[in-house]
Amino acid sequence: MEIKHQAVKEFALWIATNPLPGRHRRGSENTIKGYIGDLGLFANWFKQTTGLDLGPETLTPDDIQDYITHAQTVDEKKPATISRYFAAIRAYALHLLQTDERIVSDLTTGIRLPRQEQARKRGLRRLERKAVIRALAIPWKDTQKAKQRLIRNKAIIFTGMFVGLRLNEVANLKLKDAKIIKGSTSSSIEVREGKGNRVRTVGVPEDARNALYDWLALREEINQEHGIDHDYLFVQIKQGYAPLGIRAFQRITVKIGERAKIEGLTYHILRHTAVRVWRKKNTDSITASQMGHSVSTMQKYDTVQKGDVIEAARKI
Repeated sequence: MEIKHQAVKEFALWIATNPLPGRHRRGSENTIKGYIGDLGLFANWFKQTTGLDLGPETLTPDDIQDYITHAQTVDEKKPATISRYFAAIRAYALHLLQTDERIVSDLTTGIRLPRQEQARKRGLRRLERKAVIRALAIPWKDTQKAKQRLIRNKAIIFTGMFVGLRLNEVANLKLKDAKIIKGSTSSSIEVREGKGNRVRTVGVPEDARNALYDWLALREEINQEHGIDHDYLFVQIKQGYAPLGIRAFQRITVKIGERAKIEGLTYHILRHTAVRVWRKKNTDSITASQMGHSVSTMQKYDTVQKGDVIEAARKI
């Protein structure tokens, strides 16, 4: 990531080793990159608007409020996007407070943000889940690659909808992480790059287990015939068979949603679907362990043994 502004460069060095404001305190690599990128956008706007470089001697609370207002009224950004921008600016204000003795108070105190509608953490209902399953029943084209993509996509969607992995977690899965045995209720997935870099073992319900087994068998066939020079679980179905990127997973999910006539389907909705399914048949503590909640959330639950989520998957 190329950084143009000196203030953003200094912030990037600081944020790499210092806690973030708010309850999470330590962000993932992607979160930190997002903060740096969003602060870069603010620095661009600040330079264009004031003619000055962003810094402790030039920034005022009025500038921050003007930026928020500009983003809302001129750029017509959604409240969630503006909140994301503000989080980066708030982190920068904390950086100034801790590193520059001229700054004696938080410059973001009293900033007014647009009100957000309460987020709806909904999963797919039974009929919607059936529509997704039907959308994955027949290849979109009568070609070998279309049939291969169907097998792969079914494994991807079912891993979200029944196992409950996050998008970045499923994108980072390696072959060694998927311990899938045909007909075995002891099948599991090792999530090595989960939120907060925590490692956890998750159970795999039957529908996801069967879909993953079929994909693993197909992936091995492709490897034997064409050679795959990496160990990522999910690959592109085209020459080179490179690992699937985050955007590819998102596009696949959207297309499945369109075929199932579910508007705005995202991988996060699939994850909430898994939460819904698991909570119907398991305790909240088991569900929380399966889904890999944050440490602050997990502290509210009883200790869960590794084998408990594998055993719980048999009920799904």
